[in-house]
Amino acid sequence: MTCSVAIIGCGPGGMFTQHALAIRRKKLHEEGNLAAVESLPQVTCFERGSSPGGVWRADRNAGEANMYEALFTNGCKEAIEFFDYSFDEHFSRALPTFLPRSLILDYMLARCTKHDQKLFDNVKFNTSVKSVTFNEEMGKFVVQTIDHKTQIVTEHLFDKCIWAAGSNGKPSIPQSIVDTLSSGGFKGAVMHSAATGADFDQLVCGKKILMVGDSYSAEDLALQAIKLGVKSVDVLSRSGWGVVCETASWPRNCVEVH
Repeated sequence: MTCSVAIIGCGPGGMFTQHALAIRRKKLHEEGNLAAVESLPQVTCFERGSSPGGVWRADRNAGEANMYEALFTNGCKEAIEFFDYSFDEHFSRALPTFLPRSLILDYMLARCTKHDQKLFDNVKFNTSVKSVTFNEEMGKFVVQTIDHKTQIVTEHLFDKCIWAAGSNGKPSIPQSIVDTLSSGGFKGAVMHSAATGADFDQLVCGKKILMVGDSYSAEDLALQAIKLGVKSVDVLSRSGWGVVCETASWPRNCVEVH
């Protein structure tokens, strides 16, 4: 009997699992091994967003933890290139070592659909998984989903279940920080890094900004702010060990780490 598999999430993990299965199916068909094709698992992928990509997408749908529009990767492209689909093949031009979010997403999607343009046609988009339980008597996973468009709740049975949604989290600003700013009479904008959008230039140009936290988002957004004409950036580092603390110099010398 064919094994049924549920994949929760159509971000990189879910995308590449489906891609690997599609490549395997294609190879077996080319070899004429139909018996092996029949033994491949039947996969159903559930994705709460409206398209593949997971956190690499930047559209702001409620409940989703997506990257901000202007994010640049902090890993060099040479270390994340696929063995079967190069950056040169996809973009046909030279690229900088560190790429923006949008180009990485475009590259991943193109790799997955290079040999199968319909790879994501059967993904259950706009569908959240409400619960997953294992029924001992049936030996099956019971997956309960809700369709965001119809609000219909459905139960499905699967032999296997793959969690491919990564570590999910919702942006949160500690109330203590909000209270401190309020009591001090701060009148400017307060925002989480995840809320950074196309209007970031309007928020930072010619202004003095404070970043709470010293990790990769602070480094990336400080550099973005400098490009967009910020007057100065102060970064608060609790540990003194974050990535911004390792930066020996900043463009225009307008960043201070405390």
